Amino acid sequence: MFDKLVWLITGTSSGIGRELVLAALSRGEHVIATARARSLHTLTPLKEFGAAIIELDVTAPLGTLENIASEAVKIYGRVNVLVNNAVNCGIYCIVFCRPENTVNQFNANLFGPLNVSRAFLPYMRERRSGTVAWIGSIGGYIHLPNCSVYCATKAAMISISEALNAELEPFKVRTEMAQPAKFPLLKLRIPAYKDDAEKWEAHLRGLYQKQPGDPAKAAEVVVQVVRGDGVAAGKQMKSKFVLGSDAYDAIQEGYIGSLAKQEEWKEVARSTDVEVSA
Repeated sequence: MFDKLVWLITGTSSGIGRELVLAALSRGEHVIATARARSLHTLTPLKEFGAAIIELDVTAPLGTLENIASEAVKIYGRVNVLVNNAVNCGIYCIVFCRPENTVNQFNANLFGPLNVSRAFLPYMRERRSGTVAWIGSIGGYIHLPNCSVYCATKAAMISISEALNAELEPFKVRTEMAQPAKFPLLKLRIPAYKDDAEKWEAHLRGLYQKQPGDPAKAAEVVVQVVRGDGVAAGKQMKSKFVLGSDAYDAIQEGYIGSLAKQEEWKEVARSTDVEVSA
């Protein structure tokens, strides 16, 4: 591994993306911070800290992203770590969610990051080293009312990240997925669901105010996991890991519940096997 890694991080105008830039820079790493055109001005402080700044919209066509990747690689001569962090946090009641809302969520949260990865992976495969990191969510494991489309994008991201990890293993490129507990807020108002939506939004706001996670600490853990040091030193590397006690508890509870249901229906599942004559 290089002494200094070159990171390219999407969606760095705020949140964990911004903290990732600062965490990597604080270790002397090279960082290319990205944002869409309308948010690019918010990256000025990151540039002052030493980050290179480029415009990148993950929903741009693949050809555009390939051109951006080519220019990004020229900045430091390589990109060792790609972090797919940009996200669309619009939350909708699925019954009334318009097709374009669903498509926009999948474009920003799944298809876009996939294309960004496709744009940078040729350089990693050629060097036979690199990491593609995904910032997921416990929404990929637990399914919440009014959050179905968002959760679906995160569930699909888990499957793709793990499959991609296996596909890239021969090239010595790996994937990592961090899964924090963060919940976006409702953006759609449907009169028939007005009361439920307002109650749910109040609940989500309460979660935001009470969530124990520290984005700066989470970012530092991601950096350590990618580098294999700090909290990750000596541990068997996983393709995905959880961030936050709330995320851990929620996923653990979900697994335990699923196992209990599995056991309850075990005989039903086995009853459909072909009978084998003695």
